[in-house]
Amino acid sequence: MISFFRKTLLVSASFVGFIGAVTVSTTSHAQCDEIFMSEVCEGSGNNKGIEFFNPTNAPIDLSAYRIQRWANGVFAVSDETQLTGVIPALGTWVLVNGQTEDVPLGGGAVSPLVDPIMQGYADQLDNPYPAPTYANGDDAFVLVKDGPNGEVIVDVFGKPGEDPGAAWTDDEENGFIDVGDGATWMTRDQTLRRKFNVTAGVTTIPLVFNTLLEWDTLAINTWDGLGQHACECGTTFVQEQKDFQLEVFPNPTSSEMFIQSSAGLGVVRVFNVNGVETQVQHCGNEKSLTLDASNWASGVYFIQVENGAKSAFAHRVVVQ
Repeated sequence: MISFFRKTLLVSASFVGFIGAVTVSTTSHAQCDEIFMSEVCEGSGNNKGIEFFNPTNAPIDLSAYRIQRWANGVFAVSDETQLTGVIPALGTWVLVNGQTEDVPLGGGAVSPLVDPIMQGYADQLDNPYPAPTYANGDDAFVLVKDGPNGEVIVDVFGKPGEDPGAAWTDDEENGFIDVGDGATWMTRDQTLRRKFNVTAGVTTIPLVFNTLLEWDTLAINTWDGLGQHACECGTTFVQEQKDFQLEVFPNPTSSEMFIQSSAGLGVVRVFNVNGVETQVQHCGNEKSLTLDASNWASGVYFIQVENGAKSAFAHRVVVQ
């Protein structure tokens, strides 16, 4: 079992989570009516993640939202991930690459595990490869929402359909793409955080992607800001008041699955990989729960725990 605060993390091979107390301050603004990408971590190896921010004054169910990757300049969706859970008012939801071990690729090459400290910031771990958080600095992201008339673009990072070279750059003369002239890479080996004055996502594909119009850049492998965001809509503060321990085992499983925590589990929900809720258990102050997975279809599921403070953590499990 792992115990960790948002700032000081102690990690072991068994999983997994923390839930911090949340307080918010609000500012009136005309937009602030839809979630958007608030941070993109393009770190070393597979240390990749995306933070989403809810700028409204009400919780938003994420079951209608998907994050897509448009890779390598191809004008089509390469892969996508269904978001799960509920993002609180003026709160965040953090999606992090879910790889937990080194994977040999042959010829001595290795796809590395994600830093467990980074995974500790996750509300949701991404699907196995291929998935959006296997992106490099030349891939675009599109956040979409299912609406009554079909799919709607909620936010865009990068320029889908454009191959920028190694990354999008600060080279305005060449359309902010990398032409090998020494321009500074803006979307590779960096953490990008949405500027304070951004209150809504980009809902159309841009003519060019000028990163610095809406994003600030930070050093590679900077992820200690995940889980909190500030903008003109309001600010989410994660306070280091409570250490929440959570363990889900065995994983993978073909029969029973056990959930144990240091505090009351509250509500435990199970979602399939398509974001459909398949089971809900109201546990109250009970600190342990046994789930019978023997009749579940084989595949990936997400176990979401909502404790009494209405915080949530979604953990990916595999049923064989």
